[in-house]
Amino acid sequence: MSTLLSFYRGESANPEGRSIAEIWTWDYRHFENVHNYIQWLFPLPEPSKFSANAPILDETVIEAFLADKELRRRLYRSFKLLLDFYGLQCVTSQELGVQISKAANFDSRQQYWLRPMNHNHLRITRILRSLSLLGLKAYAKAFLACLQELYREDPKAIAPNTMEFWEKAV
Repeated sequence: MSTLLSFYRGESANPEGRSIAEIWTWDYRHFENVHNYIQWLFPLPEPSKFSANAPILDETVIEAFLADKELRRRLYRSFKLLLDFYGLQCVTSQELGVQISKAANFDSRQQYWLRPMNHNHLRITRILRSLSLLGLKAYAKAFLACLQELYREDPKAIAPNTMEFWEKAV
């Protein structure tokens, strides 16, 4: 079985000894200061430039996520944690579908990521692409729409080329 699938199902830890359940309990400080968890929560088909131990998505893993509602539910849980870290929230409804918007904690959280050349922008690119590949494309599109709105509100907070990367990721 894939190491990544085993990690995502909660059956094993990553090479740093962290289980997904442990990462899900982290506070904002951990999410900001630890740099080798994001590749496990939001894997991609390419090797990470920042973490040699990062998993790499292959067709088998992608197919498993697309076929397994529980894996997608766990991916969504990871996504919601990072949204909260960024001061954003996800709401779904029959009428409007998936929408992502500012949460009550947005004003206190935006200072940690909503500025040009912030390392969290690379994380966001990864999140958008991973969600798109692993069966949560509607959430990636909603996240992108929210980011585009934030860009319209304050174009200086996000570099134009960053917005292009985000749009290509979805």
